[in-house]
Amino acid sequence: MIESRNKSPIMRGMTSRSPAKKWEDALITGNGTMGALVFGQPLNETIIFNHEKLYEPFNETVVQNNELTPILPEVRRQMKNGRFRDAAALFSEKSGHPLLFTDAYHPAFGLNWNQANSGKYRNYSRQVNFETGETIVKWANEAAMFERYGFVSRAKGLFVMRMTTSQPGLLSGLFTIDPLLLESSAAGYVEVDENELSYSCAYSKTEKGYVGRVKIVTDGKTTLVHDEKNSIRVQGATEVMVFAKITPLLKINAEHEVAHAQLKADLASVASYSYDELVDEHARIHGEQFARTALTLGEAPLYSGAIEDLLVKKEKEIDEQLVQLMFDMGRYVLISSSGSYPPNLVGIWGGEWRPPWSGDFTTDANVNLAISSASLGCLPEALESYFHLIEKIVPDWRINARTMYGCRGILAGSRTDGNHNIHTHFDVDWPLGFWTAGAAWLIMPYYEWYQISGDDAFFRNRALPLLKEVALFYEDFLTEEDDQGYAMFIPSYSPENTPVISSELQEQGWQESQAAINATMDIACAKEVLMNLLTTCNELGIEQENIPRWEALLKKLPPYLINEEGALKEWAHPHLDDQYDHRHISHLYPVWPGHEISKWGNPEWFNAAKLALLNRKRGNESAHGVMHCGIVAARLKLKELVAENLKFLLHDGDYIYSSLVTSHNPGRRIYNVDASCSLPTLIMEMLVYSVPGKIELLPALPDQLTTGSITGLATRTAVTILRLEWNLADKTVSICCQSHKNQTFSLSMRETIKAFTTKTEATDINVEKDGSLLLTVAESEQITLQLYF
Repeated sequence: MIESRNKSPIMRGMTSRSPAKKWEDALITGNGTMGALVFGQPLNETIIFNHEKLYEPFNETVVQNNELTPILPEVRRQMKNGRFRDAAALFSEKSGHPLLFTDAYHPAFGLNWNQANSGKYRNYSRQVNFETGETIVKWANEAAMFERYGFVSRAKGLFVMRMTTSQPGLLSGLFTIDPLLLESSAAGYVEVDENELSYSCAYSKTEKGYVGRVKIVTDGKTTLVHDEKNSIRVQGATEVMVFAKITPLLKINAEHEVAHAQLKADLASVASYSYDELVDEHARIHGEQFARTALTLGEAPLYSGAIEDLLVKKEKEIDEQLVQLMFDMGRYVLISSSGSYPPNLVGIWGGEWRPPWSGDFTTDANVNLAISSASLGCLPEALESYFHLIEKIVPDWRINARTMYGCRGILAGSRTDGNHNIHTHFDVDWPLGFWTAGAAWLIMPYYEWYQISGDDAFFRNRALPLLKEVALFYEDFLTEEDDQGYAMFIPSYSPENTPVISSELQEQGWQESQAAINATMDIACAKEVLMNLLTTCNELGIEQENIPRWEALLKKLPPYLINEEGALKEWAHPHLDDQYDHRHISHLYPVWPGHEISKWGNPEWFNAAKLALLNRKRGNESAHGVMHCGIVAARLKLKELVAENLKFLLHDGDYIYSSLVTSHNPGRRIYNVDASCSLPTLIMEMLVYSVPGKIELLPALPDQLTTGSITGLATRTAVTILRLEWNLADKTVSICCQSHKNQTFSLSMRETIKAFTTKTEATDINVEKDGSLLLTVAESEQITLQLYF
């Protein structure tokens, strides 16, 4: 077992036998607001600090769209005539700007520790304790053992590291700050005083900036070195404590002195605490969140060896230990990078300025996947960080709706840095300005949390207002009708795919473009919002004056289409054909994250969705596409496809850095946490599927995962599964669950339940014709069942 600072075993964590040579392989720790990348180099250590709100400003003010409403009739006319690219070009030209990216996420600065060489090292290991949030680096040489423990405290809001040696006085070296600046982006400078390194950085384009401070506390001798680097030299120490904190500023010139004084006070306030006191205080918060949900697979103990031995290709099998380890890592990443905001593309970590796609929140799949496990995995704190992001940018959504389409309500942009979401990321080649489904998808987690929590006040106060604004947008937007009297989604967009247009139509002037009519996703999201409003408002007896309008609008929505192969079409338009080789599967939104197409619904649509997924290829093999495909496969009960995508992510695609963080592309290219954070979603969805009033067990569990258990899994019918245990060889499942309200719900399995036993005498259990069990339970009642299939 890995050992912690007090020599007790780390039950859930990871270990590597080699230090990181690049930042992508560095160990991660974070408290949601501040993150740290720890390379683990024995003699030349680097720690890169990040802050969730550090984005390089690209413009002095937020770029706005021109008023686009006057050109909409012409845009729609061109699209009806198949001139999709011309319509996208016109929309882009009249917007008054080119395609613009968000401000770019970037590191704050690096802290370097150059330790005096005291011989070759051996017995090296670096580790992360998922339960406490600590990074751990250990090695030995001929003279002594050396250890470094570090974490970012949720209780104190700063980074803490302890460096020790087993022999007195052997810690000597130099601390310096590396600004890590991109030339022309900002100006930074380092100062040193009273055993503290201070850093100030001013952006080039605006008055914004940030300050950081590092405090060194040691039992050895320290010397302040005033040179071009301004450093602190430590000599003859046995223990060194390092504290660091960062503060973003709106007006750095006016605020930096006060901010540094506050940082100085903050660091001084913790300097008298022992490391154990600080980490125990943090671990109580972090560890309680992490422990709410736990997965165990197979009969072997939790893996404690080197991660390098697991990250190898497998010919046939899924490695159970790696699945379990990556499930834990996914929860660790989500918890550690959820603060005021949820994880962005890189979580809360990064070692470069201007990362791909600005490292922002990309809203047409990425942040959606990153937050997807929070509800089922009992992490309302992570959800709250997501809700904070959404509620901050909703005012900009109203501007988008009004300026771009002359509509009331809300229209989400496709990218945000958390500071604004004015929709300016579109042009003729990437017409994302035509995507109207974004707000609905981004609001969906609100409704899911309402289903899980059963909190009526939450629905009324936070979910309902947003759902109503989406409906309001579509009331104004859906002004065009087809020959059958159905509303037309025009313009429309299916991220980020291009429909196929026949050569005959192209000869008549039709143009292939991402711009389209009646994207299935757009229809599905509008339908979902209206159905959720009607269902819940009728149940609660509210909004009765709006019900007729919503019902009428729902009836106007065009039906989905099935193509000649029998698959659900990505565009509900007769002349827009499917392009299967693509990383996104947006048209399967009614399967996941929606629930409209399910095994309990229309079999024709269910089978059409299956065929659409089976026909899909991976495009550029983006990791988020692999996970998205796997999750949809779980909803469609395609356990073989679940296994295929799981194996591709974990083994064949080579997506996993030695830090256990995932990449966007195969071959460990482009640091990206979408797959890390959504892998727990895939695992939970293949173990349990739920909607209000129904729970299905093991809907898509691959045959390779013969035995296992999961604890602390929430369902959408306000029932928490306290423990689920399965044994496919013995054909048994045991479940202990607790309802949060008085209710009746059905419990089923993909395999027919042949018999059951229970010790819960108070529960009313009836066997239905389809073999499911109908349970009538009281609030807070625990139910324990043994099922045989």
